[in-house]
Amino acid sequence: MTPPVTPPATLQLALQTVASGLSQPLYLTAPAGDSRLFIVERPGRIRIVANGTLLPTPFLDVSALTTTDGERGLLSMAFHPQYAQNGSFFIYYTNTDGDIVVDRMKVSASNANVADPATVGRVITIPHRDFSNHNGGQLAFGADGYLYIGTGDGGGGGDPQRNGQNLNALLGKILRLDVGIVVPGQTYGIPSGNPYAGQAGRRGEIWAAGLRNPWRFAFDRTDGLLYIADVGQDQREEVDVAPAAQGGQNYGWNIMEGTACYNAASCNQAGLTLPVFEYVHGANDANGCSITGGYVYRGAAIPELAGTYFYSDYCKGYLKSFVYRNGAVSGAQEWAVDNPGNVLSFGQDAQGELYVLAGSGRVYRIVRR
Repeated sequence: MTPPVTPPATLQLALQTVASGLSQPLYLTAPAGDSRLFIVERPGRIRIVANGTLLPTPFLDVSALTTTDGERGLLSMAFHPQYAQNGSFFIYYTNTDGDIVVDRMKVSASNANVADPATVGRVITIPHRDFSNHNGGQLAFGADGYLYIGTGDGGGGGDPQRNGQNLNALLGKILRLDVGIVVPGQTYGIPSGNPYAGQAGRRGEIWAAGLRNPWRFAFDRTDGLLYIADVGQDQREEVDVAPAAQGGQNYGWNIMEGTACYNAASCNQAGLTLPVFEYVHGANDANGCSITGGYVYRGAAIPELAGTYFYSDYCKGYLKSFVYRNGAVSGAQEWAVDNPGNVLSFGQDAQGELYVLAGSGRVYRIVRR
């Protein structure tokens, strides 16, 4: 399906409440073909909305394993593409030491609405103890069946540890792991197509580098593009887009913040991939302070939105969008919806419908007004 250049001017949207009373809902997803909504709460729980009702018993509770200091907590989850057959899912959290952890687990054999904590197994641990911010936080499976992980640069201001540009560090990156491989003594494999696989002094897990805090990224289900919303430092918020099958990009941080050299009048931009879209904070953060990336709409309820990428800003709570096609952005607009407050994340259900998750503890579906 070819996306429209811009949604029709007559189209109006609204935010419809689907759940409330949640504690810092940070992510929403669902297994393929499943009508339920799985909502990640930062303090360490995963809740289920089934048939419009928030179930009282959590799907999973790992609150004893994490902390909400700074930006830490349970940050994301991803269902295995064959979840219906193997019951496997993955969680991304910071442990009580602050390190980034990705674990795998399975659903209970006797109750589809409860996970089995006895099945937990470690995939990877990434040291992250010096600062409590910039933990990244996203897990997602690509169409290639590999698990993608977005990590922050390690925290502090301006990437003091220089992780973003260090190809021997796993922070400030998008990683790509083969979690289906079964090798004695290994918890994951490195796909042979990863750009630095087998190279000395470079981590084979790395798919893309030069990121500050890619809090949310998303694969377009139709066009095969990867959208990365990278949170900026003091001035610029950016969205990077590349073909999902193309690795090895360096998105510039901390040489650059967006399309501008960082703390310098000029900089060497050779080999860097610049964002396709950015916005400047403006005076007193008039335009926002921290991008919250969303998804490209591919649902059936509002076909006029096909190909439209949605995003928000934590400080402003607006709902904005643009269309990226043939290497160019068009149709940038702000939608007249009731402001939900601090937007923590977006979500996407199995049918491709989109959701907004707010600091108020509410989850909203984007619907036609």
